[in-house]
Amino acid sequence: MNFLLNFLFPRTCLGCGKIGLPAEASAKAGHYFCPFCIQKINLIENQICPVCEKSSPFGQTHRVCQKNRSLDGLISFFAYEGMVKKAIHQLKFKYVTDLADELFGLVRETWEMGEGNRFSQMKRFVKDKKPTIVPVPLYWYKENQRGFNQAEIFAQNLANSWNLEVKNDLLIRKKSTIPQAGLSEKERQKNIANAFVLSPNIPISSYPHILMVDDIWTTGATLKSCAKVIKEAGAQEVWGLTLAR
Repeated sequence: MNFLLNFLFPRTCLGCGKIGLPAEASAKAGHYFCPFCIQKINLIENQICPVCEKSSPFGQTHRVCQKNRSLDGLISFFAYEGMVKKAIHQLKFKYVTDLADELFGLVRETWEMGEGNRFSQMKRFVKDKKPTIVPVPLYWYKENQRGFNQAEIFAQNLANSWNLEVKNDLLIRKKSTIPQAGLSEKERQKNIANAFVLSPNIPISSYPHILMVDDIWTTGATLKSCAKVIKEAGAQEVWGLTLAR
């Protein structure tokens, strides 16, 4: 059935709209990211401190910016524009979940082939601390309506690739919030305030090192709110990781 559907409705590139030939023989027809348009995707070359949002070569929070409840670092892979923006929109709002594998394939390649040492601190965190990956949760009604949480899909791909554990139930989104897109930074902070709580059934002492995963970093209000809850509960180190910024 999947082969028939892929034959009748082949994947088209999100950039040029053409049906690209698969890189290898499979049941898939076409690509969401053709070899030509992939070259137009802009990688995030300069990571930022997640507190002041000024340049930080390895994504670490500046010492002068570090607070007890703040993120300890942030890594983002792609500029939120063009094909990447379209892909995230298609995944979140059009429910085109089968593009997630190709999108994560780009993440994996970027991680493995990254120039210089721009991921060195994150790689050390992953290797030495074996952090638990925690996706930013959706409100239960929205997740039931959508049928999935895109952050969970991304988190599970990372966990499989890095041999880490995912905890989808460590954080709970206790209230529904309106979409952050289109809101000012102040409105985003107010919208997301007190939206997350730690699960009462999971001791944070069992998960001292956390890697929070989300799709986009805009003002960082969501990831900062999550980190605050986790740090207040006693976590030692919390990094953020997003597909795009």
